[in-house]
Amino acid sequence: MPNLVFKRLTIASDTLKSANQYNFKPRFNLITGNDNSIGKSTLAKLLFWTLGGDPSLDFTWQSFDVRALVDFSIGNAAYQVGRYGNTMFLRRPDGDWERFQKITGEYSEVFAEITKFSALLPNRKETTTLESPPPAYYFLPFYVDQQRSWSQTWNSFPNLAQYARWQKTIIQYHTGYLRPEFFSIEEKIAQSTLEKKNAESEVKKIETAIEVVKAYIPTNEKTVALTNSEFDELSAEVCIEISKLQATQEELFRMIAEIQTERIYLQGQLDLAKLASAELEKDYTFSVECVAGETLICPLCGTIHDNSSPNRASILADKDEADNQVETLSAKISRLDKKYIQSQERLTTTRSEIGVINSKYKQDETSSEGEAESKSEMHSFLDGLASRSVQKHVQRTMETKTALIRNINRTNRALRDDQKKLLPKEEREEMDAAFKENLAKYINVLKAQGVNLSPIESSLDYKKLYGSGGAAESTRGILAYYMAVLHQIHTAKNEVFSAVIIDTPNQQEQADFNYEKILQFLMNTIPSDAQLILCAMNRKEIGAYKQSAYVIALDDDKILSRTKYNEFRTMLNFDDSI
Repeated sequence: MPNLVFKRLTIASDTLKSANQYNFKPRFNLITGNDNSIGKSTLAKLLFWTLGGDPSLDFTWQSFDVRALVDFSIGNAAYQVGRYGNTMFLRRPDGDWERFQKITGEYSEVFAEITKFSALLPNRKETTTLESPPPAYYFLPFYVDQQRSWSQTWNSFPNLAQYARWQKTIIQYHTGYLRPEFFSIEEKIAQSTLEKKNAESEVKKIETAIEVVKAYIPTNEKTVALTNSEFDELSAEVCIEISKLQATQEELFRMIAEIQTERIYLQGQLDLAKLASAELEKDYTFSVECVAGETLICPLCGTIHDNSSPNRASILADKDEADNQVETLSAKISRLDKKYIQSQERLTTTRSEIGVINSKYKQDETSSEGEAESKSEMHSFLDGLASRSVQKHVQRTMETKTALIRNINRTNRALRDDQKKLLPKEEREEMDAAFKENLAKYINVLKAQGVNLSPIESSLDYKKLYGSGGAAESTRGILAYYMAVLHQIHTAKNEVFSAVIIDTPNQQEQADFNYEKILQFLMNTIPSDAQLILCAMNRKEIGAYKQSAYVIALDDDKILSRTKYNEFRTMLNFDDSI
């Protein structure tokens, strides 16, 4: 499997009238400066930002009206990706610029195809819809962010919660436990599950229809007791006279059932829309009256949310949309209520006409008492006949849908069995053992034996690494975990192996000896055909790495330069549409 290698980053700010361009070499690279506020982390983040990864950039950069272009290669194929706002531009080898209005959707699918990133995740709102997640999920194991990754692994990018419980799927795909074929089968399961969901919805409607029939026409005991042959014979006797009326009555039963079912659904949507409007009203009031400044930090997860004027305006826009939904749904319910009343009136009229026909089967006043008793049982016969006919029809439909549901369940179980066969238990155990062996080896090299490895069974157990050993030793344990994961990814060959970017490995002020050892460890452990980009302060301990690396030294001008604006700005017009 070929590797993704960053070649060049070109950036410009129309607000500052500044620009710059940075080149990268295929093996070791170093972004350095003499202090921590020089822009090392931002420069590394801009590589991912340009490709749609959306790392945490400060609000200052967001105000610079930045556009950027990344040149990268996968094997011998050269690609370019540009970004301005959330608009993405892609140029494939020997191709023209392709424009995408947003990162999610088509762009994510194309980027996943280029990088062979076949993982799919279910949409939060519609779980039977599988999506190619944005590039951030591809870059997760290849980027160690200074602020997020050293305290929590698999957390290099914010806003990952757009998918529920994504961690297991993404980690297992990266590390080879889930193959691309797994998701081909998963798509079949999702499609059949959607069919099952629709069938279950139909069954609920049918159950409602049966209840409506029972409510409007009680079943005649004698009719129910009839055998099928008796029922058919009696039906034939009155078929000529009531066939049209019976058809009308059945249609009215169906309409009433559908109206009631749809009204229940719309009422549920209306309640949700009213709740959403009320919550958005509270959100806007809170953002205006209770939050100082243009940022809000979530007290639960620590995520920084935008509280700027445009963001608050978007809350009002969402509330307007919710209010519009309330108005629309209320109007639909009102129309249904009118339709329901009209259907009931038609049903009353039809039943009156059927009553006229019923009178034909009543005994004359001069009939004998025994005959009168016998004939009086026919009074409600036609009602029971109509009810029986409707129930037979809907029962056949229900049986068909129920059989479909059972068949889908059997199919899905067979597909799940096929997924399990893609990775036999013996192979999975070998992969677990190899991961633990590499992790233990790296722990020893980094002198982090204080980290307790006993609860670690696979790469999924990353949360169990925290809280053991001292702060500096724990950090080296996390680095050992990252490298063990990268080794597993490189071995699995499930996807294009990306360039690895590690932001400031000198966390928790490692002792000088250990810091040098960490850098040497990285040089020895990163796959020999992979690109490594390190961000580190310019100090003597990085000397050995610096000698082997292509160095980008940032100065007090930081990342952008006014003198280079005219030189590089023209490169960022992309398809001349912006």
